[in-house]
Amino acid sequence: MSLLFNTRLVKCIKRIFPVVKHNVSINSYKQKLVFPNSKQSVQTSIRYILSNRTNAAKSIVFGFSLLGLIGLDESDKDKELIYTIKKGLLHLQNDDYNAFEQTLHEALKMAYDLKNFDGVTYVYDVLANGAFMNKEYEKAKNLFTTVISRLFDQGGLEDDLNVLHISLKLSKIYEAQKDYKNSEIGYIYCVQRLEKKFKIDPENEDVLGLYAITLDAYARYLMNQGQTKNARAYFRKAYNASVKLNGEVFEMNVILLNDLGTLCYIQGKLDKALHYFKKAEQIGQHLPDMENFSTVYINLGNIYLKQGMLKEAEQNCVEGMKNAKRHRYDEGKKEAEICLAEIKSAMK
Repeated sequence: MSLLFNTRLVKCIKRIFPVVKHNVSINSYKQKLVFPNSKQSVQTSIRYILSNRTNAAKSIVFGFSLLGLIGLDESDKDKELIYTIKKGLLHLQNDDYNAFEQTLHEALKMAYDLKNFDGVTYVYDVLANGAFMNKEYEKAKNLFTTVISRLFDQGGLEDDLNVLHISLKLSKIYEAQKDYKNSEIGYIYCVQRLEKKFKIDPENEDVLGLYAITLDAYARYLMNQGQTKNARAYFRKAYNASVKLNGEVFEMNVILLNDLGTLCYIQGKLDKALHYFKKAEQIGQHLPDMENFSTVYINLGNIYLKQGMLKEAEQNCVEGMKNAKRHRYDEGKKEAEICLAEIKSAMK
């Protein structure tokens, strides 16, 4: 059984951040760049992470968190600070963490010199996310705690979306450190408060987007802990929230349906697994740019193989191989090869 999508669990660091791709060189300082600001909607960032979390390695954030570049604009006063932050993020995009950190500390000094409280908060937040991506978890925790403290100093509340988003990241850090007690406490805290917000204002896209991400993260945590029944329930909630926010044809929906199918397969519920995989296939056919859609075909092939339907199994695994090759998705090609080899062996 292909569990390709579940390998994203070990890449949670890059999954949890809103990402925005900018094809910008460090020398493009004088060019006009679109940059998040205080008026940016939370929902914009949320939509992007929901649709691009499997392609996060190809992109890098310019609005690392829901904070955006609060309090910063393209005025002469802030221009050098903004450029320095961008420059640091480009270093991070190129996997040069040392240069990233050095550049962001330069930005931090600038923000302090400018006495720009929001700018300082934002730089701390970017540094925290960078440390998170570099697996420096203790450093990331300390920096995230600093960001939350500064948000509280500005009158932020415990259930503000910015605070809840950082709390979700802290839960991911605890999970990565195998501190499952604190990790689960954090997940439940975020889920409960976002659920309350959602019930009060079910049409609020900012709340709905973060709610969907949080449900997905908690479901994945439960799946890792072997709590498959509870994991299925939260994956279904995440799927419903994603459909409400984005409509049916959306990449995250394919991923969540695949996860649901995988859990059903693990539980021996092949008919339900087949239902979810077929639904994922139907949606994914409208998403030609989805890099790892081959996984759905391979999972269908494995289901049919399990049921002894070898012709159908072969058709789907061949289709999975074609799709993986088209997207140059090496992991998909490997899984398709395994699937086809198993089918060939069963045909003997």
